[in-house]
Amino acid sequence: MFCFCTKKNNLAQKNTFSFALMNYSILQKLITDLESIESEQSSKPISMEDFVVFLNQKYLGRLLTPESPTLPSENEETNIGQLVAFMYRYAKGYIKKALEESTILTLDDFGYLAAVWQYKNPTKTQVIEKNIHEKNTGMEIIKRLINSQLLEQYDDDLDKRSKRLRITPLGQAELFKSFEGMMKVSKIISGQLNEIERLQLYYLLNKLHHFHNPIFLNDREASIDRVLEKYF
Repeated sequence: MFCFCTKKNNLAQKNTFSFALMNYSILQKLITDLESIESEQSSKPISMEDFVVFLNQKYLGRLLTPESPTLPSENEETNIGQLVAFMYRYAKGYIKKALEESTILTLDDFGYLAAVWQYKNPTKTQVIEKNIHEKNTGMEIIKRLINSQLLEQYDDDLDKRSKRLRITPLGQAELFKSFEGMMKVSKIISGQLNEIERLQLYYLLNKLHHFHNPIFLNDREASIDRVLEKYF
């Protein structure tokens, strides 16, 4: 029994040693990459999420073939903007199909109803800002939903100049009824991305949202040149 255990332990040690040798070059690369990102971003601590994004940026391009339709050109910023616009159009088409049987007519209608339900009787301004709309556009959507008896407005107890919104029983019923279709749309929009790719995409989109949202809230009247000067 002793000899058997000794041989088993020796074999395990040998396998562990071989595994370490086999992956040593990868470990060296990771250490080098970590040194690189720390030197580039020396002003702030580096999180694991930052490091993962750095690795994606460095190595993902090597996986793309010249035949790939998503291969970055010399102007990656233009390609990103174009692809984001394409994704919006794809999503808009799927959502239109999902809402065919609903009194909720558009993605904007769905977004406003969901915001009022989620944030518990917000002001009109809060709902409009949550949906990233200009005031005039947002007011037209709210007016349409009130006329359809999906929302109702009432005076704010603290600020009589402001109006708050609440979802009506009909609005809540229509919203809940649309959830199943919208979940199907979400699945289609995610395509065949695996779990890790979905998390990566969510992380990047959320990072972009947190960059752009303060611009929308505080500087949307500023010129493009002013935005570039202030945020870059």
